[in-house]
Amino acid sequence: MRKFLTIVKRETWREIKSLKIIVIAVIMLAIILGTIPLISSSFQSSSPQLRLLVAPFNNNGSMAMKLLVIDNTGNPVSISGNLSYIYYNNDTRVFISNFKTSSYSTITLYSNIPFSNYVNQPRNFFEASISGINISTFIFIDVSDSLSISYWDIVSPSNSSLPGIAILVTSFDGKVPSNFSIYINNTLAGIPNNFGYFRAYGTGNVTYKYMNTSGLITFLSPIKGISITVQEVITSLSSSLISLFVPIAAIIAGYDAFAKEKVSGALDIILSRPLKRETVYWGKILGAFIPIFIYFTIISLLSLLFLMHYGIFFTPLEIISLVASVSFLTFVFIILEGISGFFGRSVATPIIWGIVIWIFFNMIYSIFSLVVIFISGTNILSSGAVKIENIIGLGNPIDIARYITYFSIPNSQILIYGVSFADTVIASLAWIIVTVLIFIYLSKKFE
Repeated sequence: MRKFLTIVKRETWREIKSLKIIVIAVIMLAIILGTIPLISSSFQSSSPQLRLLVAPFNNNGSMAMKLLVIDNTGNPVSISGNLSYIYYNNDTRVFISNFKTSSYSTITLYSNIPFSNYVNQPRNFFEASISGINISTFIFIDVSDSLSISYWDIVSPSNSSLPGIAILVTSFDGKVPSNFSIYINNTLAGIPNNFGYFRAYGTGNVTYKYMNTSGLITFLSPIKGISITVQEVITSLSSSLISLFVPIAAIIAGYDAFAKEKVSGALDIILSRPLKRETVYWGKILGAFIPIFIYFTIISLLSLLFLMHYGIFFTPLEIISLVASVSFLTFVFIILEGISGFFGRSVATPIIWGIVIWIFFNMIYSIFSLVVIFISGTNILSSGAVKIENIIGLGNPIDIARYITYFSIPNSQILIYGVSFADTVIASLAWIIVTVLIFIYLSKKFE
C-alpha cells in the first residue's frame, strides 16, 4: 500500500504542475466567467429570476414587514440586499433596511413608516436591490380582514408550461392567519405554512378564503412555449464545456502518466523493480485522475461563487451531477488513453490515438446517429428522432456525461427524451467496467 500511495503521490504532483492541463483548465474557467455575465444580463432584461415577497404588519403604529426572496419555482433563497418602500401617490422612495434572507423561513424588518400610510395607499410597492438588480413585489390588502397578502407568479420545477403562485400572508398583528386557505379554480390548493408562505401550481382563478370572506388574488394562464431558466442555460453550457475540455485534459494526463512511459520504455524500468504491475499501473491511473478532478472541481466552485454574485443559485443535486460528470469522463478517457499505450509504436502514437478518440466521440459519433435516423425513416425534427439519438448516445461517454448533468435540470424532458436515469447509470457503469477489463487484459497480455 505504501508503494502504491508513493506512485499516486508522485504522479499527482507531476500532473498538477503540468502546464498543458493548467492552460486547459484556465481556458475553460475564462469561458465560463466570460459567458455568465452575458447570460445573466440577457435573462435579467427579460424577466427577474428572483421574486420578492413582503407582507407588512402593524408594530405599535409603525410598519414592520415579513420578507422572503424566492426563485422562479418558489424555492426560498438566502441572499443579501436592501429594501425600500415606494409611495404610490408621489413615487417617493424610503429606504428601510439592509437584509439577508433565509432559505427556510421569513425574516422580519422594521421601519418608522406609519402603518396607516401603508393601509391608506391605493397601491403599495416595495423594491429590493440585490446585486444591483431591482426587484419589486405585488401586495394585496384586505383591510376588512386585516390581511397583507404578497404574491408572485412562478413556474413548476417539473413542467415549464405549468404556472403557479407563491403567496406570503400575515395578519395586521404579525401572526399567520388561521383558517386561511388558497383555492385554484375553486379547488383547495392548500394553506400557508407556519411562517405564512404557500405555493401551488395550476391554471385559473386563484382565490383565498378566510373566516367568512373570500377574495380573488390573480388569474394563472398556461405558459406558452418552453420556459428556460438561467440555471438551466448555464448547466447546459457547463455540460458542453466539460464534454469538450475534460476529455482533452484526461487524455493528456493519461498520456503523461502511462502511455508515453509505456511506449518509451520508461515504464519497463520501473517494473524491473520489486513492484507488482497492478500497483504501478493503477497508481499511475489514479495519479492522473486526481489532478483533473481537483482542477475542474475548483473551476466548478469558483464558477458557483461567481454565479452567486449575480443572484444565481444551484441545488446540491446540480452540483453533484457536474462533479459526477467530470469524474466519469476523466476516468474513462484516462483508461482509453492508457489502452492506446499498449499499441503504441512510437512516443507520439498514443497521443494521436487519444486525439482520434476525442474527435470520434465529440464529432463523428453524432453522424452515426443521423445515419440511423435516416435509415429508420424517422422525421429528423420529430420527438422520435430525438429518442433514437438519445438512446444511441448511451454508447458515447461524452453523451452519457451530458445526461448525468441534464437529469439534475428540472425542465430537461426533451434533452433526455427516451432515456431514463437507470439507463444512464447502467451505461456509465458498463463503460467503466468494460474499459477497466480491457485495460487489465492488455496489461497481462503484454507482460
